[in-house]
Amino acid sequence: MVSDALGLYPRICKSLSDIVFQKTKGNPFFVLEFIQSLQSRGLLQYDSCQKRWVWNTDTIRAEEITDNVMACFGTCTNESVIGYLSESPEYAGVRNGLEGAISEGF
Repeated sequence: MVSDALGLYPRICKSLSDIVFQKTKGNPFFVLEFIQSLQSRGLLQYDSCQKRWVWNTDTIRAEEITDNVMACFGTCTNESVIGYLSESPEYAGVRNGLEGAISEGF
């Protein structure tokens, strides 16, 4: 999915793909949002000299998952997404992160 999104051979973006999978657990919604978040924050950039996307694996790996998820949602989100997250035990960590952000005035 990452190689398709970036138009790169899978062997070139394997390190990024591994990190994206680790951070998103392979959820297609989160994968696309996470990639967009990396690009918007300058962690994924298009290098016109190399004519391809470039990134710093260590910097992206060091990102906290709660920060990544919040960056994916931005400042507003659809209530149905929050509803799904609140009902799914698979995303308990995400739910707890969102509850913590709300209690801190996010």
